[in-house]
Amino acid sequence: MKGTISHRESFLSHIQHQLGKNSSPSASIQRPAWKHQVQWDTNGSLSKDELVEQLKKQCQQIHTRVVETTPEKAPSVLRLLMTEYGEGAVMTSCDHRFEQYGFSPMFDSLQRDGISIACWNTDLSREENIRQAEQAKYAVVFSDYTLAESGTVVLSSHQGQGRALHFLPMMYIVCIEKSSIVPRMIQAVSALNRSVEEGEQAKGAIHFISGPSNSADIEMNLVVGVHGPVQAIYLLIDDE
Repeated sequence: MKGTISHRESFLSHIQHQLGKNSSPSASIQRPAWKHQVQWDTNGSLSKDELVEQLKKQCQQIHTRVVETTPEKAPSVLRLLMTEYGEGAVMTSCDHRFEQYGFSPMFDSLQRDGISIACWNTDLSREENIRQAEQAKYAVVFSDYTLAESGTVVLSSHQGQGRALHFLPMMYIVCIEKSSIVPRMIQAVSALNRSVEEGEQAKGAIHFISGPSNSADIEMNLVVGVHGPVQAIYLLIDDE
């Protein structure tokens, strides 16, 4: 059940008055014009190919494999990866790009071979979607943006992509469009903010994921994949 907010404006107006401020609580806030904006300048002049090289180098540090492919070969390369790491149940996000890049026939072929293929389904209960995510060996999703500096994929939660999809399956495969690679977090966050300013509904949650989880004990013995997928693979699609 959703709650309701009563007397919100009068409450905020009272606080404004007590603070000695006369502006309306709904008045827009002007962003400051900073003299120096190093957050934009850092790596901002790199070409897309240079960003790809930076991403690949960083992924070596975060235990994440990068596999490059073309839009035409992306489904077959994904199929080869699943053969290499062992076949198992697959769960995907509900994303139109799977159809755009021709993944559907490959998924249909896997189903005919007896492999379970599911997507995060809005017609199912939250509990059933989570159960399917727990049983899946592979999660296959598309990133919204990818940060070259840190090897981080940026993904938003929505009705066709629940949060559990990123954390419960054993193997995490992220399809990355080359055009979506940006230098740093500032570019991704600014693009997301612009989409809201232009009328798009704000996301329920935005995840910044940098490879499989890492955990170390007091003696600094590193263990990878403790709190989520044991391995992350970036399928880099050259869509430019």
